[in-house]
Amino acid sequence: MLNNKLKKAAKIMTLSTLLVTGLSHAATSTIISQPPGNGWYTYGTTFSQLIPKATHNEYKIKLIPRGGGMTNPVVVNQGKADFGFTTSNATVWARDGLTEIYKGKKNQNLRIVLDDVQQAYTITIARKSWVEETGNDTLEKIIHADHVRIAMKPTGSQVPIIADYIFRSLGTDLKTLKDEGKVVQMGSGQAAQMMRDNAIDVYIDNVPAMHPNLTEMTLTNDVVYIPYSDKVLKDLAKVGLPTGTMPAGTYDGQSKDYITPVSATVFITNANVDEKTVYNVTKALVENQQEIKHTHSPLKFWHPENIGQHAELVSLHPGAAKYYREKGWLK
Repeated sequence: MLNNKLKKAAKIMTLSTLLVTGLSHAATSTIISQPPGNGWYTYGTTFSQLIPKATHNEYKIKLIPRGGGMTNPVVVNQGKADFGFTTSNATVWARDGLTEIYKGKKNQNLRIVLDDVQQAYTITIARKSWVEETGNDTLEKIIHADHVRIAMKPTGSQVPIIADYIFRSLGTDLKTLKDEGKVVQMGSGQAAQMMRDNAIDVYIDNVPAMHPNLTEMTLTNDVVYIPYSDKVLKDLAKVGLPTGTMPAGTYDGQSKDYITPVSATVFITNANVDEKTVYNVTKALVENQQEIKHTHSPLKFWHPENIGQHAELVSLHPGAAKYYREKGWLK
């Protein structure tokens, strides 16, 4: 009788050990996004809830609510986060050591998990009353204006870098215009009010459709969408910002299609993250894309099946590539 009781107790202990061991083996991965109030933070929040649910808690996710488009590639490359949100052009700049931020520091451990999750448009708008008063209705006229206040996000965002490429295409640069007092930098949340107060004349940003700050700016100000010349479009395409079209009506006052340099939100990882983890994370996100799109309407144009239709500027992680091949989306 005693032996039977001991055997039964041993079985219970073994089962308990297996359960505890199984729970302790749940892997925790990190995602770097942006601070609260930004789009990537909200996407990261959804991802951090969805991945554990889709993998039956095999993977736990810790969201790092810091970073930004320019810093996230470095954080992921250094292994300080397993995954992160950034843009396609910032990923290329970081990988190849381009721009002053990455100059001489190539980040070659970057790999793509999800591509073209969301397109962002480089938008230049100006106060309509200022344009009518001055006649400065092109970028060329704007940068040569005697009195102009061009606003954009602070250093650390990719917007000043994109603006610098635009200005260089026009024969000047961001530093020169700042030294001339023509450029001011601020958080995008301040810009709408400053335009209403006539404190700024022109605003440059790189944002997706339905971005809240630009929506507010265009709803509360009469604005003109400043066109890009063919030369600017061609020059920006050379640095990872291909020409795209923002459909008419995307923002208030936009009566026709807006031809603009575009960048794409991408979800990246480090080359050293194991293949199984990346495969399962990719699968969890792609197979639950409808839930993601329902929660975040700006992502409704994400089509993961198109992964094989675009030239890979940055290599896919083998774990992601494995999943896409199984779906028949990659050869």
